[in-house]
Amino acid sequence: MTNLNRPLPYSDDVETIPSDEADDIQRVVQAVKLILARTQSKSGEFLAEVHVKAHGHAQGELRVLPNLPDELAQGLFEHEGTYETVVRFSNAASLPQLDALPDGRGMAIKVLKVAGDMLPADDQNGPTQDFLMINHPVFFARNAKDFLRLEQVVVQADDSVLATAQGALTGGDWNPLHWHWREMLTVAQIAGQLPAHPASSTYFSTAPIRFGKYVAKYRAQPAGDRLDSYLDLVKRLGSDGDAMRLALEETLRTQELLFEFQVQLRTSEPTMPIEDATVEWPESESPYRTVAHLLLPRQEIALLQNQDAYQSLAFNVWHALRAHRPLGGINRVRRFAYPLSSAWRRPQTEAPTSPDATCRQSAVGDSPNFSRATAVKLR
Repeated sequence: MTNLNRPLPYSDDVETIPSDEADDIQRVVQAVKLILARTQSKSGEFLAEVHVKAHGHAQGELRVLPNLPDELAQGLFEHEGTYETVVRFSNAASLPQLDALPDGRGMAIKVLKVAGDMLPADDQNGPTQDFLMINHPVFFARNAKDFLRLEQVVVQADDSVLATAQGALTGGDWNPLHWHWREMLTVAQIAGQLPAHPASSTYFSTAPIRFGKYVAKYRAQPAGDRLDSYLDLVKRLGSDGDAMRLALEETLRTQELLFEFQVQLRTSEPTMPIEDATVEWPESESPYRTVAHLLLPRQEIALLQNQDAYQSLAFNVWHALRAHRPLGGINRVRRFAYPLSSAWRRPQTEAPTSPDATCRQSAVGDSPNFSRATAVKLR
């Protein structure tokens, strides 16, 4: 690589953690608890906070490419190899809704049976490397304080869309010069995306991770030339409330799906911040480069959807090798918010299950640390 785009090294002090961030994260946790309990009280269901509606879980393989250059041969990608995966496609919304409605869409990859030094996590019982992405390159909150402000708006608005939008934009300040225009534009760009086949979108990490000796963001980009057929399929099924699930099922019944898993190495401190997840790292300075292929072979994913082992899977960016530790304030919030949300979906006494028995794969459940009795107290 040239000196102009040489990747910056990772170090243990690469993050800049505000002195009051721990307090902000605890306040986020309290807000999430209130939102979860309120949703349960109104709907009668124990739902996660976001990505509630899954279009399907698919079995697949992550195939690490051979002969990667040193700067890309890091962590999980150090050696050529093939890993079993479970991949979930989902809507981003906090409540189940018709697929025809605009919304952000997500892809979560759980790489199974990885070997190496793992980060500690309370909500898993086996070694997995999880990659979580949405179909937009940036997040709608810069850091923990930004995220806290938005969660508090949701709590105070009590499901009023108008009050939520107004509070998120103004922050209670009626001077338009102080309004949060950029964050609201990102929210609109994410939530306003029209329906598309789950296999036709590019999915981004939005926040960085450690990449062995370096730092990177990652994405999954569709490979192949079938985008027109995907569009026709979604149009044909568009009137169905579960159009994306049906499209994914029909596609995987007849053909395989292929994505390029790519990383973007951090090469500049000013233009590639770690602590601001609303900034898109310029590809002109550091292009995304393919390190693996994600293959979803032909399969009947409808057979997996009602199995407890898949319904209870917890996807968490902190299910990770130390070589791929999540970085930045948004990821530090996720360290506490994700286990809380996933635990809420399952009874405290339920034993973790695995798809091993029915699908010849091991997978990871989550051990709850937030009981439903807590929700009673909150209400």
